[in-house]
Amino acid sequence: MAGRGGARSSVLVTALLALLLLLGTLAGGAEAKSPGKKRNQSIDREIKHRRARCDVEVREDASLCAPGASAIDMENCAMRCVSPECYENVYGDDPLEDGEVDVVRGRTFRSCARTAFRTAKLRRGEKVGATSADAESDETR
Repeated sequence: MAGRGGARSSVLVTALLALLLLLGTLAGGAEAKSPGKKRNQSIDREIKHRRARCDVEVREDASLCAPGASAIDMENCAMRCVSPECYENVYGDDPLEDGEVDVVRGRTFRSCARTAFRTAKLRRGEKVGATSADAESDETR
């Protein structure tokens, strides 16, 4: 009987180790996704700042959007200001109309803008996960 108890405990220890290994692998996989999420957060933050600047520019510069433009026209002008290429690709032939909510094209525009901002950062030699403020502080050092 002593031999069988040792075999059981050996199987139990092996099963416990396998479970711990599996949990460690799953936890490692979750961590592997974090840098991409942070990278998108950085890019999203830049897009948000650019959008805020564009909103001001569109209101103040009549050449960007017709004077007295409706709210939806201002929205189209602001998106064009954020990324002219993406706006043209996504909305060029069919701009948003008053009251229209197009989630699919909104996501497509956001994805395109992320790619455009990421590409621009790489061309400038910046790290993709770094914000513009990080890059500016690196330049002053």
